[in-house]
Amino acid sequence: IILGPPVAGWVPNPEAFVMLGEIGLILLVLEAGIDIDVTMLKLIGTRGLIIAIVGSVLPIGIGIAVAFALGVDTKGAIAAGCCFGPTSLGIAMNIL
Repeated sequence: IILGPPVAGWVPNPEAFVMLGEIGLILLVLEAGIDIDVTMLKLIGTRGLIIAIVGSVLPIGIGIAVAFALGVDTKGAIAAGCCFGPTSLGIAMNIL
């Protein structure tokens, strides 16, 4: 990313990086699911669920709104909003 498109030709199999990212996301969600204590989740209840949902949806919505404000088309705005999703996922999983 830092060096830009000219360096992209040096990567022999760029799809492998995408796959590694997806595997990492799956492992993050799996780890969060293993670490959740059901009794603590019942104790926290609705408040924790609301915080987790808002913590995931709000950054995506803010990213889309900022992209639209900057004049980006719909596809680009959705892509920009989705860039904030994985960051907020880790935070939401830690809150739960």
